[in-house]
Amino acid sequence: MTARRDLDQELTTFLREGPTELPDESLDAVRDRTEQTRQRVIVGPWRLPEMNKILTVGLGAAAVVVVLLVGSQFFGSPSGGVGSESTPTPEASIAEPSPSPEGLLPEGPFLWSDPATEEPPFDGGPLITVTIPSAGWINPPDLTAALLKGDETNNLPEAAMLVMPTLAGINVYGDPCRYESTTPDSPATTADEVAAALAAQASRDASAPVDVTVGGYAGKSITLHVPDDAVFEDCEGGEFASFGIEGESGPDRYHQGPGQVDELWIVDVDGVIVIIDAMSRPDSPAALVEEMRAIAESATFEAP
Repeated sequence: MTARRDLDQELTTFLREGPTELPDESLDAVRDRTEQTRQRVIVGPWRLPEMNKILTVGLGAAAVVVVLLVGSQFFGSPSGGVGSESTPTPEASIAEPSPSPEGLLPEGPFLWSDPATEEPPFDGGPLITVTIPSAGWINPPDLTAALLKGDETNNLPEAAMLVMPTLAGINVYGDPCRYESTTPDSPATTADEVAAALAAQASRDASAPVDVTVGGYAGKSITLHVPDDAVFEDCEGGEFASFGIEGESGPDRYHQGPGQVDELWIVDVDGVIVIIDAMSRPDSPAALVEEMRAIAESATFEAP
């Protein structure tokens, strides 16, 4: 993996909200999709579509159809001269319903990461399964590292989760806005080291790392904040970045905008560092943040 992919383009077809229930055939399709080969992408900025614009266009078109139909019923088709054949009124076409968002997940167990289908440096970890607690969560087929729910404001998701397992060390930058010049000489290789380095980053206002156990494995949890007044354009490379994977060029985790909150679970799984990142905005509903915590803490790890 030598170049970052632009997730803004990858999520242009993502729908913020899906139906609360799916028909059986849709559920089967979703399950089949999760078993297919999946592509890993480096996680960076994205832009979710603005549903209000979609609704405005849809409602405007519907209004035109209604006016035409009502007009034809009241006034009829224009009649021709004597002996002329009447012109049949064309039948109104019925718009097909929009398809459900691809990757919409049913509640229950979900295989989130399978090393057999991942690209380096995320191809050496365990099978990672989590429990989806409610309807509306989406795992976009082109963004298999991500789980998403809710809307987007100023390029910040309401609720999004990432999973990053790696056998390599992790370069935690001394300053996220100066990542090129503050890359450490030696990478962190344990959960404790990663959490301690993140807590020491400049301008992060990080919480103190706390001990956690996820799926029977010990690790650390820490909450990070992107400063409200951060100006990404003034940062090196135009990015505010937390860390990169050893051997990769550039950051592997860079952020979406000022005010972003990232709650991380960093776990050692038999020599593999697994990072689960739950990101939100300050105004994200508390219930949605709790759902992300429940998903992270439900993770189980199994040798492939």
